[in-house]
Amino acid sequence: MPGWTRRPVTQTGSGVGPDDPGGALGLEASDLAWGPPGRPHLISGVSFSLAPGERLAIVGPNGAGKSTLLRCLYRLHRPVAGVVRVDGADVWSLSPRLAARRVAAVLQEAPGDFAFTVQEMVDAGRTPHAAGFSGRAASARAVEAAMRRMEVSHLAGRAFATLSGGEKQRVLIARALAQQPGVLVLDEPTNHLDIRHRLEAVELLRGLRMTIVTTLHDLDMAADVAGKVLVLRAGRQMAFGPVSETLRPALIRSSFDVEAEIAPRGLSLRFDYRLPERRADGKMESGE
Repeated sequence: MPGWTRRPVTQTGSGVGPDDPGGALGLEASDLAWGPPGRPHLISGVSFSLAPGERLAIVGPNGAGKSTLLRCLYRLHRPVAGVVRVDGADVWSLSPRLAARRVAAVLQEAPGDFAFTVQEMVDAGRTPHAAGFSGRAASARAVEAAMRRMEVSHLAGRAFATLSGGEKQRVLIARALAQQPGVLVLDEPTNHLDIRHRLEAVELLRGLRMTIVTTLHDLDMAADVAGKVLVLRAGRQMAFGPVSETLRPALIRSSFDVEAEIAPRGLSLRFDYRLPERRADGKMESGE
């Protein structure tokens, strides 16, 4: 992406100062596999590469391994094979603090029992960054900007546990933005949002200056927010590439067991689905 410069990765700092809003970083997964000890792998053979600033939507049916893949990307699951690299460095070669400066995650499982205020929740996004007087001033600015962008400033004094699902999601995204990462990972970020805030989330993801990886169920939204798509089924990679070239009827049929008609809409795509017709023996024409 023009204008981005590669920064050296060290264990003593990320190359991003406390006043720097970050900077998109490249992300790569190479032949990635993970599974619980002694059990079959939940994902296997997953590979993709994103240049700084690219946006990836991970799609697939329930149980495809989408959340498992994300857990490998943000360093919760250590791969049993393959590697995840951020800005060229194996994410497991970095200290936890430095890795957290590189990658931030927004998960589906929003904590509900913490006795923290919204302000304290977003402040927690600054934990990976250095302290000190100048650091505190920069952190305050980053937190304020993140809360303003997600329209949660008016909730600052509210207990996080008392918020609605949509409000919690917006606060957690604000916390991730306050972290100022180079890669933002989101697991179904619009699940709890109403229509207005869902549309705003799309605009937000389009406008962020960072590399974004998000899992989605909605292919229309995937086409709206991402330039590239990775399709999973049963833990295996079905396809990876540009959205318009990858999400074709044959792939959707083999991955989701539905027929799809695809129509362009502006710069994006829209999908119309139907169940495959059943043969005389009751099986689906798509090969059920």
